Amino acid sequence: MSARFSVVSYNIHGCVGRDRARDADRIARAIRTFAADIVGLQEVDTHAGPGLDSSQMDYLPHATGLHAACGPVRARHHGHYGNLLLTPYPILDVRHLDLRIGRYEPRGALDVDVRLPHGVVRAVVTHLGLLPWERRAQLAQLLRALGPNPAGALVIMGDFNVWRPRSAALRAWRQAFSAPEAPPTYPAFLPLLPLDRIFVSPADARVEIETCSTALTRVCSDHLPLRARITLPEPSPRSPPP
Repeated sequence: MSARFSVVSYNIHGCVGRDRARDADRIARAIRTFAADIVGLQEVDTHAGPGLDSSQMDYLPHATGLHAACGPVRARHHGHYGNLLLTPYPILDVRHLDLRIGRYEPRGALDVDVRLPHGVVRAVVTHLGLLPWERRAQLAQLLRALGPNPAGALVIMGDFNVWRPRSAALRAWRQAFSAPEAPPTYPAFLPLLPLDRIFVSPADARVEIETCSTALTRVCSDHLPLRARITLPEPSPRSPPP
């Protein structure tokens, strides 16, 4: 039987919504509605404050009841800022990929092995830079880190900051991974730009992509969440011994 699972990529904008309120509980409510096997978050913030929700990397796992892998990429005077992976399933290993380019804003990728019911999935959560040449370098770095023929099930998700539907910067990615056309996710109230992407290996996996557009998600961040329902190909039957 083919293995099926779902992932969601979500730039939560530091839990600041269209109403300019910083509300981590509102983001946690949205995450709970996804019922996804893996959720990759970007722009997760930690700032000084008296409430439990001031440290979003600690609060969101607590508020959702999910296991977490943290990937801070920038240290600020009041805390950390970066990526977060949430899942109801066991986390086996966590790695951090450095995607910094010169003096530009630090970027990175959170590289996590998760044991789903059908087997282990490698999930990578990232948020790429704003400038085209910066993104090209980061995309090349990521491909080198993942290897030419990634073994097993692999999902790369995040805010790629690429808005052209058929961007040349993603040509190598479309060749290496299953990558259906991404729908617009930004801005959340009237999405026009497909900034968020999900790529899957093996390349013959079936991937159905959609936004999670609800009254809640249209207000609690500046991006809509992007969901992928993934069906892995059935393994080839083993040849009988001679």
